[in-house]
Amino acid sequence: MLQPGTLALALVLFSAMAGAQPSPGPALRKRSLTLTGGPSEPLPEVRGAQGVGITFHFDGPILEESVQVDEDHVRVVDVGKRSLLVEPLTAPRENEPLEVSVLYADGAPRRAAFVIVPHPSEVDVWVEVTRPTPQPEEACQARLDALGARCGAHSPTAFRRSRLLTPGGIQAKAFLGRADTAGGFESEQGVFFLGETWGLVEFTLHNRTGQPWVPRVATMKGKGGQPVTVRQVTAEPEELAPGESGLVWVETDVPPADAGGKFTLEVTGADGRSVQLADILLPPRTPEGKR
Repeated sequence: MLQPGTLALALVLFSAMAGAQPSPGPALRKRSLTLTGGPSEPLPEVRGAQGVGITFHFDGPILEESVQVDEDHVRVVDVGKRSLLVEPLTAPRENEPLEVSVLYADGAPRRAAFVIVPHPSEVDVWVEVTRPTPQPEEACQARLDALGARCGAHSPTAFRRSRLLTPGGIQAKAFLGRADTAGGFESEQGVFFLGETWGLVEFTLHNRTGQPWVPRVATMKGKGGQPVTVRQVTAEPEELAPGESGLVWVETDVPPADAGGKFTLEVTGADGRSVQLADILLPPRTPEGKR
């Protein structure tokens, strides 16, 4: 049986040993965060501690080069296609949170940003990051906005603002198609549009060959060989499959005055095969007084 003095000494030693035991560390947690995307809303908080890594796992691909941190206080350990591992080099402070941000490679919201804050007993080591699912009305409004922007880009107003529609107006002249039995192409009736500063030849082409064809370059000349500057060649679809038909557009400058009123157009494909259209007539120019 311990004597009173011995018992008192044992209690003192036990208390000292208990005080010397290391205190348990913070609990390591896994959590989920949903981005709000609102610019006026505070950034979502992530609980962190010095020297403890935090892995963010995103619901879409991210741009590695877009990661931003305060390099004096946060180290980027690793960046994956959908993940980001960072480590606070200093203890986060309540009044000075450590910010981490990255850009999504697809869709909105484009930016994902967080602040690392201290917590007395917990640390987030794995954070699942998701974006909010658009509500039906939001998706519908987004579609309407996109359609509105598309209509605006193709509206008469946009055409006028681009200086393509001038007081001189636009004239047009149809021309006959022709069959190129040797090359395997056949064109239908086309139209030569003429503005004050530009020209546009449009025609439908049938690919009767057994190989696909992609128009690449074009040359246009007057009856006497005078060249007309070609700006660009486009088609829809971009590649004409065997047996397929499509529209071809050749945009030009206004033909020079000495080029006459009849032109020959040759469009060459990426493989060197070409189609030639002759007897393209210049649309009648509007007299100055009748504009």
